[in-house]
Amino acid sequence: MKKLNVALAGCWHPHVNRYYPVIQRREDTELTCLWDTCPERGKEWSAKLDVPYVADYDELLKRDDVDAVCVVAETNIHKDIMIKAAKAGKHIFTEKAFTLTLDDAKEVCDEVKASGVKFGIAYIRATTPAFILGKTLMDAGLLGDVNMARIRNACDASKIPLPPDWFDKNITGGGAWIDLACHQMYLMDWLFGEPAEITASAINYYGRDVEDNVCATVKFKNGVLGVAESSASAFHAPYMYEIYGRRGSYIFRIDSDRTELQLEAENVDRVRELLPGVDLDVKYIYAKPDNASANTLFGDRAIITLPVAQLPPCKEPIELWCDEVLYGKENPFGIDCGYSLTRLMEGGNRSLAEKRTIVF
Repeated sequence: MKKLNVALAGCWHPHVNRYYPVIQRREDTELTCLWDTCPERGKEWSAKLDVPYVADYDELLKRDDVDAVCVVAETNIHKDIMIKAAKAGKHIFTEKAFTLTLDDAKEVCDEVKASGVKFGIAYIRATTPAFILGKTLMDAGLLGDVNMARIRNACDASKIPLPPDWFDKNITGGGAWIDLACHQMYLMDWLFGEPAEITASAINYYGRDVEDNVCATVKFKNGVLGVAESSASAFHAPYMYEIYGRRGSYIFRIDSDRTELQLEAENVDRVRELLPGVDLDVKYIYAKPDNASANTLFGDRAIITLPVAQLPPCKEPIELWCDEVLYGKENPFGIDCGYSLTRLMEGGNRSLAEKRTIVF
């Protein structure tokens, strides 16, 4: 059996807990060692995961038992970590954000493409079944011409165990925008493609160096207006995912066991064909000539709810990357995604700093 030997390049980001279990669980991958900028933290993770701690990243890249690196280090050093890995011929999977500037992103992209190593990035929600369904409905034309989307991601950062430098802008590049809004931006990149312009606004609720609440609007070249909201100071704000088109809409909140779409009644059978074996709860609303209520203004339509648990599963980005490295399988979240994500994130940061709309 082929085996992919993976090293952790940093243990800084809290999402490290999402990646090492996958590497340790699979029979065809092995976590062989790790490195971190903080020796104390590195040694703690070394003991926890029962793998060697390597104090020098350059030495880690020389090891025969390292075929690839999983980058979970501080965002401001992603560029150097990935370029060194590519030059050493090591495959790369990285946590978002990709890089802090577009110039850095281009350097990494050029090196990865020149070296031929396989690259993956953590477009996590783009592999979540209920999020995939929104894109599936859109691509099938069941929502008609999509012209607006809204995605919200929020938490109370004060209740999450974070590294002490998590709110240092020099390290992270920002707060609620650069971390939480990365999810909205990669989802919109995945859904809508090339951006035309971005406008962002934020507040610093906690009075720190980085923003705690941010809202951005992105106009895409295909005519979609995307609204992205992020908060690091919310008590409870379920992840919201909404796509609106001329013939239907799709709405999902992540803490719900069901998801909802509304569309023209004549298309219910097409939804059934698209989701064989999924139990659809369909409610028809028929228009009336007198237009006595708002329910009658939109023509005959159907409200469909369905259980999220019955949706087709999908492997997470790190598994798609492992399959690409080991077996040559397709990974839709490659190096160009990293560049696209940084373009949006840098644009938002510039909009916040310059208090104006940024045109791409």
